[in-house]
Amino acid sequence: MRMNVAALAVALPLIACSPLALAGPADTVYTLNVEKGETEFELRGGYRDFADAPSEHAFVFDVGYGVTNDWRTELVLEYSSEQGNPGKLEAWEWENVIRLTEQGKYWADVGLFAEYEHGFSASPDVLKIGPMFQKDIGGTVANLNLLFEREVGSGSGDATMLAYTWQVRWLGKPALEWGVQGLGELGEIGHIGTDDSHSIGPALFGVHQFADGNKVSYNAAMLAGLNAAAPDVTARFQIEYEMY
Repeated sequence: MRMNVAALAVALPLIACSPLALAGPADTVYTLNVEKGETEFELRGGYRDFADAPSEHAFVFDVGYGVTNDWRTELVLEYSSEQGNPGKLEAWEWENVIRLTEQGKYWADVGLFAEYEHGFSASPDVLKIGPMFQKDIGGTVANLNLLFEREVGSGSGDATMLAYTWQVRWLGKPALEWGVQGLGELGEIGHIGTDDSHSIGPALFGVHQFADGNKVSYNAAMLAGLNAAAPDVTARFQIEYEMY
């Protein structure tokens, strides 16, 4: 617990001056489900269509490991393309999920998401950091991620952006559960609400556990834009294989 409090104390100043990158087609809702010794292989992808801009799609592959019951770290490769242009590897990323509170002890579980992104082009690197919340409500599980993003390194700007992802999942048969997901951006810190975008839509979730304890889990969603700045349609999926 002392280490978790120390991590939070270090993170809060970063959150105050950090940013969040604009959401991408393959963005996801991160959860606080962390288990020591778990190795996961993940593929996620997405497509989004704009009324007045090229459509785009992206795929992300990552390998993650549960270092402790409170810390999961992942290495990520991202591939993306826009309509009419060839696809390419965009960046590698180092993602971390840190659970700051004991699961179920408080009104909501609280954690921290931190990511460093290095692009393969000449663009600046990006730091993303922000709080995570997870709450059981009756027969549902709700998640909310608030992400601050800022460019770092040579050629970086001084803007800090704020984005969010969230979901509500209704618990039922593990093989198929229903829910709702949402993605969006709130704009630059100091100018929240300017150039914001919001998408929401139905989602499916499922998990299959093998006899040896390993699991395959998935989720997918079809989101509609709620304002002019948002994509008209966003379709996304995520598949994970978890080994113990």
